[in-house]
Amino acid sequence: MNIVICGMKHCGKTTHGRFIAQRLNCAFLDTDELLEAKYFKLEKNPLNSREIFNLHGEDYFRTLEAEVIRELIATAAADVTRVIALGGGAPSNPKIGAELKQLGFFVFIDHTPEILYRRILKNGLPPFLRGENPREKFLRLYSERKRRYIELSDLTIEFREDTPVRSAGRLILTKIEEKIHERQHLR
Repeated sequence: MNIVICGMKHCGKTTHGRFIAQRLNCAFLDTDELLEAKYFKLEKNPLNSREIFNLHGEDYFRTLEAEVIRELIATAAADVTRVIALGGGAPSNPKIGAELKQLGFFVFIDHTPEILYRRILKNGLPPFLRGENPREKFLRLYSERKRRYIELSDLTIEFREDTPVRSAGRLILTKIEEKIHERQHLR
């Protein structure tokens, strides 16, 4: 079964996903990294996700993202656990739609918008926040995406302050294990 970590940019999907995969002794996959590899295979040009988005636009980016997610769905196995960090915009990607839920058990990691926006600013504004009023754009995007994350999620974990990575990772793993155990007992 896939454990899919979703949430806004800089919520810790990759960091926590790697920690959880290590603890579960299973594979870790990041859809942004898979998208970059797919792009390199197609174009023979080593660009990161942000560069691909900037160069080719959102439609091209979302098409590649949908292809990556469909490949992950097709290779999912009930008896194999993988932890997948899902790109922040993937849940809203109209090119993947309802199929996305087939990817696995969804864990939504939520932080306050203030924490997330501060983290984003440390790394420079992504293309989708550039222009006038980036904070306002971020808050609107956060609100829109949060609804979709909640719709998808089997488990939501909220952080209201910056939490050390190991502590947060252990908490997330514990909550995942509790929720999966609970579901198995209901069957």
